[in-house]
Amino acid sequence: MITYPNYDRSILSIASSVLNHFGVKDCQHKTLPEFDKLLEKDYKNIIVMLFDGLGVSAINEHLNENDFLRKHFVCPISSVFPSTTVAATTAIESGYSPVETAWLGWDLYFDEIGENVAVFRNALQKNGKPAANYNVAWKYIPYKRIFERIEEINGKGSAIYVSPFSKHHIKSVPHICKTVKRLSRRRKKKYIYTYWHQPDTAMHRYGVKSEQAHEQILLINSEVEKLCGKLQNSLIIITADHGLCDGVNEYLEDYPKLSAMLKHPPSIEPRALSFFVKDGMKDDFKNEFNKLFGDDFRLMTKEEVFANNLFGFGKTHARAYDFVGDFLAVATGDKSLFIEREEREFVGVHAGLTEDEMTVPFIAIETKKRCKK
Repeated sequence: MITYPNYDRSILSIASSVLNHFGVKDCQHKTLPEFDKLLEKDYKNIIVMLFDGLGVSAINEHLNENDFLRKHFVCPISSVFPSTTVAATTAIESGYSPVETAWLGWDLYFDEIGENVAVFRNALQKNGKPAANYNVAWKYIPYKRIFERIEEINGKGSAIYVSPFSKHHIKSVPHICKTVKRLSRRRKKKYIYTYWHQPDTAMHRYGVKSEQAHEQILLINSEVEKLCGKLQNSLIIITADHGLCDGVNEYLEDYPKLSAMLKHPPSIEPRALSFFVKDGMKDDFKNEFNKLFGDDFRLMTKEEVFANNLFGFGKTHARAYDFVGDFLAVATGDKSLFIEREEREFVGVHAGLTEDEMTVPFIAIETKKRCKK
């Protein structure tokens, strides 16, 4: 089933609720009413824990009704588009939609160096080598993070980022929980945001229903339950950047007629491909692509993409417009279109418009406030 992003009830709404709660007044996006109601209780610690790939379908597949996370499930919400880590975590970590930040997906084409760049790794798509002696994405598409926006109003220590990429150098789910517990003891009212790469990593390699993914989700469920039992005066939100589905991999190198029409290799994501087509070949490309992949992708023109607000609402970043070529192919089935065969093929995939990819949980746990003697 095709599921378009609902930016009024999405992970971006979680960020908007947090910003609003901490007094940041320049947020232009709608908050999440269920979250706002909980925030009215004015807990000392507002904790949002994001687990990569932990979509609603994964929770329902791997956890029983009486398991901790399912017992505290409040409602499903939407990912952003593309339903992928770059676009989604940037949205929740900034409070801006993908169209505002231009962080649209894993690989973006930068005219400045004439290459597709993996923005999180600052590496060339074609060979994994460093893209430049500077961070290409942060030079050309910088944005202000939610932590800076909150601290500008509430002071240092009022917003904390916990992940393998933060100063805390997290190495496991238990390590995340131990760090959150320690940080929660600080007297100041604060926002704590955590990121962990599972179960996404396991699902990519082994599949969404694999035993490896099952073990990761059970671990998350168990460790979060233990953490919540140790916290006081805290509101803990569990969510995800996107879900996954098991996919079928196709490779552009197997379709030389199609690839010969392109100015350079496609970018963004294998399930959300930006195509820059050679002059005079747009009609031919459209006909050939739809003949080959019309049952699995919706091929949209650049104009259609932005007219339909696929990347969200707000002021369109000039580079967001640049990063979308003549066409954007959006996965609606189980196929992904990679440029060439890779050493490790993905089993679980995301970035498309299926319900499993687009639907993530809003889970809320409230811990008791300490009784005054």
